[in-house]
Amino acid sequence: MSHYLLIRIEALQQELEHLRQTVLQQTQVGPRSTQLQGLWRGVDVSEDDFAAARREINPN
Repeated sequence: MSHYLLIRIEALQQELEHLRQTVLQQTQVGPRSTQLQGLWRGVDVSEDDFAAARREINPN
């Protein structure tokens, strides 16, 4: 039983290291731009909509 646990812990450590490397690679690329295209079929988002959303987020 303890041998199985050691193998399982080692596998989890390897998986965590792989995930850590993936996150590091994704964060070093730079900020990704958000695209609204395709999120809502048939909905048009205008510049006025963006301006209103910006005012709601940052009222200054």
